Amino acid sequence: MTYQLTKHAEERVQQRAIPVAILNLAIEFAEEMTAADHANCLYFSQRSCRRMRAAGVCRKAIELIEKKKNLRIIVAGGTVITAMYAHQNNRRIRRNA
Repeated sequence: MTYQLTKHAEERVQQRAIPVAILNLAIEFAEEMTAADHANCLYFSQRSCRRMRAAGVCRKAIELIEKKKNLRIIVAGGTVITAMYAHQNNRRIRRNA
């Protein structure tokens, strides 16, 4: 599935030095959980790193992702809304119950 970036997401990706390749890998391999307001949160886990290794993703990219495990990408309806690091300002992703 392909995603479009909102202007806000483009700014945040640039501000937070998140390579486009990492976004593409997140869309393909990252874990997904339901976040608030009908959005989903993509994040990297050990399981997603194992899937990338099994799929033949280059080791250098996986090492970069392992350094950015706190990365969270919020998506809704085929659009990337924002990208952030989970530790910024102690933000937490609210899950819908």
